Amino acid sequence: MKKEEFEYILQNGESYLVEFKEDVNSSLSREITAFANASGGKIYIGISDRGEVKGVKVTNKLKSQIQDIANNCQPAVKIELVQYENILIVIVPEGTEKPYQCSEGFFVRMGTNAQKMKRDQIIDFLYNEGRIRFEEQINKKFDFKKDYSPAKLAGYLKMAGITQNLDDETVLINLGVAEKVNNELKMKNAGVLFFSDSIQLLCEQATITCGVFDGTERFSILNRKDYTQDIITNIDNALHFVRQELRVKYEMTGTARRKEIYELPLDALREAVINAVVHRDYFLSGSHTVIEIFDDRIEISNPGGLPRGLTEKEFGKKAVRRNQLIASLLHRIDFVENMGTGITKIRTLLEESGSVQPQFEFGDFYTIKFIRERVEPLNEPLNEPLNEPLKNLLNELRINPKVTKIELCQKMNISRATVTRQLKKLKELSLIKRIGPDKGGHWEVINDESSQEE
Repeated sequence: MKKEEFEYILQNGESYLVEFKEDVNSSLSREITAFANASGGKIYIGISDRGEVKGVKVTNKLKSQIQDIANNCQPAVKIELVQYENILIVIVPEGTEKPYQCSEGFFVRMGTNAQKMKRDQIIDFLYNEGRIRFEEQINKKFDFKKDYSPAKLAGYLKMAGITQNLDDETVLINLGVAEKVNNELKMKNAGVLFFSDSIQLLCEQATITCGVFDGTERFSILNRKDYTQDIITNIDNALHFVRQELRVKYEMTGTARRKEIYELPLDALREAVINAVVHRDYFLSGSHTVIEIFDDRIEISNPGGLPRGLTEKEFGKKAVRRNQLIASLLHRIDFVENMGTGITKIRTLLEESGSVQPQFEFGDFYTIKFIRERVEPLNEPLNEPLNEPLKNLLNELRINPKVTKIELCQKMNISRATVTRQLKKLKELSLIKRIGPDKGGHWEVINDESSQEE
């Protein structure tokens, strides 16, 4: 190991694949079996939990002690011992004879911890281990020359607060998203999701689809977007899409800046979107993570339902992750806490904002519903001037009260969804009303924008 790589490990800290231990104690057997039952990992003996290098005296006696601990697991865990200066590294490969047990029971790596499995969890573990984890599979379509984005990796490391002083290949391997196969670097599906410019041809099912419906039913869609970039960009774009559709009221603060209060707490929506991305079943192709916005609710759904080992009664109280590596990578950049606190956080944020508690549906899909209350004033306060787009729209309605939405799109060079939103805004401001049906009716301007001028 080079000095730069060791410093990178220290800077990066403990993770799904890395454990620090100041010395050898009884808990080492738990860590060894936990890694063997998960995706493998490395235990650095001589480093504190805080990443402080304490060092140990590396002797043959110490090596034999660690080897005995691994051999005493059931079945024995094959390990490799590597010394770097006064640090001893225990390399634990993913086991081929799972599950592994130590004297204290069965453990599996969850986030940055070794978690003891209960009886039902062991049964589910045995069932699930017959199925290779999607995120760990090599993506055979991925071409490093064509599909890999160094800029995405650089951006990720910056978000994680990690200085990049190693070559990309070493970093990708340390992150657990790539591995050498016959001396050739191969990207895993988790790496495809984070470090490619587009997932459309490589992992299409990871797309996030957002849609806005007119009314409360899935009938007339006003706007739709499919986000097919890397997983972080997709999350950010989806949240931006939702934020644009939320109703907003304003609170004067006594300063030049007013306070925007969204009808639903943005952090709760963000938590729900990230939760859907982390926990969806990526083996299910042809199904996207979906965000649907109706007049009375917002629904966020992901394919796969609840992970095995998690009941509806335990939902929100216990952490069971379908995609540990994806969760770990998002945890490094503070997207998730990796402690199973997401649902509790959503409920708390909604309670603090005075919003209705969410509704949940479980089945082939897992769905969370945020209830939108009909409150006024919305979007534009009555005592503030109209912006130019709304003024222009109001003027068009005054000139031609029978103008259609399609004609407004053509005249103003904007989308149908934008026209619909702006008309809705003017109605909420009591500046217009619709007389008669959509076909054959007309618009009536019932107030003048001059009343909105300062």
